[in-house]
Amino acid sequence: MFSKVALNIHGLISSQSRKALRLLAASVVLGACVVSQAAYSYDSNYPYANYFISSYGSNQVMQYNEDTGKFLGVIFNVQGPVASQVGFGGDLFLSANLSGQVLRFDGYTGAYKGVYIDKGNGGLVSPSAPNFGPDNLVYVGDTTLNQVLRYDRNGKFVDVFADPSSGLNQPFMQTFDDKYMYIASGGSNSVIRYDLVTKEYSDFVPPGGGGLVRPIGLEFGPDGNMYVGSAKTNAVLRFNGKTGAFIDAFVPPGYGGIVDPHAIRFGGANSNLYVVSTGTNQVMEYDRVTGKFLRIVADGTINGLSEARGLTFTPRPIFNVQSHVVGDEPFDVTREFKRIYVEHKLKDYSDKAPQAKLVSITSSDKSINIYKAVRHAHIGEADYDFDLDFSNKTGADQHYTVTYIASNNHGLTTIATTDVDVPPEQ
Repeated sequence: MFSKVALNIHGLISSQSRKALRLLAASVVLGACVVSQAAYSYDSNYPYANYFISSYGSNQVMQYNEDTGKFLGVIFNVQGPVASQVGFGGDLFLSANLSGQVLRFDGYTGAYKGVYIDKGNGGLVSPSAPNFGPDNLVYVGDTTLNQVLRYDRNGKFVDVFADPSSGLNQPFMQTFDDKYMYIASGGSNSVIRYDLVTKEYSDFVPPGGGGLVRPIGLEFGPDGNMYVGSAKTNAVLRFNGKTGAFIDAFVPPGYGGIVDPHAIRFGGANSNLYVVSTGTNQVMEYDRVTGKFLRIVADGTINGLSEARGLTFTPRPIFNVQSHVVGDEPFDVTREFKRIYVEHKLKDYSDKAPQAKLVSITSSDKSINIYKAVRHAHIGEADYDFDLDFSNKTGADQHYTVTYIASNNHGLTTIATTDVDVPPEQ
């Protein structure tokens, strides 16, 4: 029993199968606490495990199975489909750049529900990407006006939120935290951050930061960092989610055959990174932790996919985690325990009460006895507060990896991982 306490999520869930989350009760002792052990079952034919992709060149929106890459059909003909996003009611909202509209579809089946925002509403001309702020307003970029327009949940125009005076040039995908909007400014090779209340702005990623050239897609990853597609360098760059500091080229230029990346999304059975390689009309999958190229999920050319743009998964939890050391916890003279708090954000537009649970805590140092190095961590529960042993006499940097899984009422899941760095003792 004890050898299975620190479960490894990669061994539990295959990228070729869809799991329906199921907790099985079990109890084991870890350090000085009782820990529930989690287990999972999955269904390889799960009907909701799909994504929608915009075929700009053929004026169509298509649907694919996210595990097998099987083409499921064209759901609608749209004039210039670009980015899309899941929003209110778990529906899919998609920008039709050439008709100047934002359209609404069922987020699972793709059934057309009508025009959500029509051309000319608030001055809208060429919508690029719709997204949904924590203030329950809809933010829509316009590549002709170089503006971001805001609308209420009924599609009524509210105001111009951002304009070219802020340096905004070719606004593409945007994302949010509780306080700010972050938007890819393709013409200025930057990511601009705006205060949601005051509209004050600053460069979160300065022009060319980390080698960024023509950013289009961006998203906060499950680890809380920001991932930005650099279309002209054929790469995906990673930046600190709090400061904007460059971390690395998570997907190096051309790795896996990527050309002109547009949409980037975390999803699929293992919440890996999916990248739309517009230059090859393919969807690439990369490991969400290591960035390793895994496979071509779908090659759409044979299905008529042309100038692939936006990609959006069927509704599932929006979930990311980030760990913080919050203090020392005395335990015994041979160990140096520190209190860990995992900051977390969890939301699902299709489910008012998504659930998240701690899956595993592992160490990069294989010699560590994990049962003695972790205290008060409850596997299988929504536990974000526990103790870790920071004794490190190896002379090298070590880290703990903490993994969670969130699920909604349709059985779709998001996996989120955060690392806790343990420097060597001086």
